[in-house]
Amino acid sequence: MFKKLAIGTMIAVAAVTVLSYTKLGSYAGTAWNKARVSAKKQVPIEFEIDRLKNEVAQLIPDMKKNRSIIAEEMVGIDNLREEIASTRTKLDQQKIVLLKLSKDVEGGETTFVINGSSYPRQRIIEKLSRDLESFKRCEAELKSREQLLDAKERSLEAAKQQLVSMRDQKQELEVAIAQLEADLKTVRLAQTKCKFQVDDSRLTDIKRSLAELRGRLKVEKTAAELEAEFGNDPIPTQSTVKPANEVARDVREYLDGPKVADKK
Repeated sequence: MFKKLAIGTMIAVAAVTVLSYTKLGSYAGTAWNKARVSAKKQVPIEFEIDRLKNEVAQLIPDMKKNRSIIAEEMVGIDNLREEIASTRTKLDQQKIVLLKLSKDVEGGETTFVINGSSYPRQRIIEKLSRDLESFKRCEAELKSREQLLDAKERSLEAAKQQLVSMRDQKQELEVAIAQLEADLKTVRLAQTKCKFQVDDSRLTDIKRSLAELRGRLKVEKTAAELEAEFGNDPIPTQSTVKPANEVARDVREYLDGPKVADKK
């Protein structure tokens, strides 16, 4: 059983590898992208607008969350600033003590009285050395804290600017979505008008058919008139042919001119 499972796993891995490194994988990826784009186009615009409005509305809790984080950071920065100020004050005080004690040591004092207690010179020298090292460590730590404070302040300022930008962009998105809704209503109204024009197609067909019938009737009427005019020779009621002597005279007069007797 385990052998079959191992073989099945190897086949699956091999199939994935083939799909990844052959044209088949490319075809599958292309088909998936086209299907995804096609499915997205099938989503109504109204639904997409509602989705965007919902996403923009979700920016409000996001901004509230960011404001809370910024507020916490501001409090932390204030606390760090107070710690730095307190540490600097203590270092200044310790510096004064160390300078005074070092002068006393340099002056050759053999016994030192501190807070009502007497200490030998060697012990004071050892204490002075330890206090100097402690002063150096505190001074280095203070410098690190000051650098940390500077970084936090710059980061806080950037976060505030980002929050302002987020608020402005939210307003811009709301205006853009409102404009998109207005444009969509205009398009839908135009589409509704177009539907009314399509519904008038029956009336257009009737008018076209009526015009065709009028044309056919006019053609038949014209044909009837032509038939009456040119179809059959009319039956003469009386002969219109001139007598022979008149025809001959007309020919002679046209060709030779009229005779004198005729002129008289």
